[in-house]
Amino acid sequence: MKSLQLYEFGKPETLRLLDVDPAPVGAGQVRVAIEAAPVNPSDFLTLSGRYAVRPMLPSPLGAEGVGLVTEVGAGVTAVTAGDLVLVLPNPQPGTWQEEAVVPERFVVRADPNADPVQLATAGINAATAYLLLGYGDALKPGDWVMQTAANSALGAFVVALARHRGLRTLNVVRRAGVEVPGGDAVVVSDETLTAQVRDVLRGDRPSLLLDGVSGPVAGTLAAVLAPNAHIVNFAALSGQQLVIDRVHLLFKSLNVHGFWLNNWIATAPRAEIERVYAEVTGLIADGVLRTEIAAQYGLGDFERALAHANAPDRTGKVVFRR
Repeated sequence: MKSLQLYEFGKPETLRLLDVDPAPVGAGQVRVAIEAAPVNPSDFLTLSGRYAVRPMLPSPLGAEGVGLVTEVGAGVTAVTAGDLVLVLPNPQPGTWQEEAVVPERFVVRADPNADPVQLATAGINAATAYLLLGYGDALKPGDWVMQTAANSALGAFVVALARHRGLRTLNVVRRAGVEVPGGDAVVVSDETLTAQVRDVLRGDRPSLLLDGVSGPVAGTLAAVLAPNAHIVNFAALSGQQLVIDRVHLLFKSLNVHGFWLNNWIATAPRAEIERVYAEVTGLIADGVLRTEIAAQYGLGDFERALAHANAPDRTGKVVFRR
C-alpha cells in the first residue's frame, strides 16, 4: 500500500511516498481503508517537530480522516467491518496513506449519509468547535460568543454551531476586509479593537471567549467579558504567549482554560465520544456544518498538496482523497 512518511523532523524534503506492506491487525485494533484525509496546521507542526505529537521516525503523517473498516481484531466491539468511521487524532499519525491500523479507542462511527470529504474534517475542527461551545453551558439564545481566529476552518464551525443554537457571534479577524460568513459581527484586531467591540455589544457582557490566537488580543477582549466568564485558549496562531491583565482576571474572577482535543479523546468515556461525534456527523450530513474545500489531491501529488495547504492566500481545506 502507499504511505506518505517522514524521515526527519523539520525537513519536509524527507517526506517520501512509499510502497509498504500492510500492518497486521492485532487485538483491539481496526484496519481502515482511508477515503479522505485533510491537511491541517497541526500536521505542519508535527512535520516540523514542534507539536506535542512526536511519533518515532520514520512515520506516516496525517492526524485525522475518514474511511471504511475492512478488518477488526480480537475484542473489538465498537465497530464492525463495513462501517464508515472517523479516524481520530492519536499518538500515532497515519491517515496520509491508503489504509491505517488504529486502536479501537481512536475510531468512531460516522453518519454514512454524509459526504466523506466533509466528514474528513469532523475529527478535529468540528468536534473541537462543538466542545469549545460546551464551556458556555449556561448560554441562552441571543447571547454573544466572542472568538479570535474567526476566519479559520474551526472558526467557521463555531459560527455555524452557534447560529444553530440561536447564539450570536462576535468574530475577531487580523486584517480589514476579511469576511466571516454567517457571523453576526466582525471586528479587526487593531488599536481600535476595544472601541469596535463596545460598539457592537452596546453594553452586553459575553460570558464566553474562544481564543485561537494567543498574544494580547484575549486580554483586550477580557475588558468586556462578564464576571465569571470563561476564556478558552486552544491554539496560538500568533506564536505568542496568552496575556490577560490581572485586573480583569482577578476582579472579574475569570476562568481561563486550555483545550487540546487529543486530551479529551484520550480521557472521555467512550459513550461521550460516540455521542459527540454522532451529533457532529449528523449535522454535517444535514448540511448544518460544512467546510470549504480548496482542492483534493491524490497521495502521489503530495508536494503540490502541501504547498497549496501552506499558501498564505489559500481559502478552504486541502484534502487527500483516494
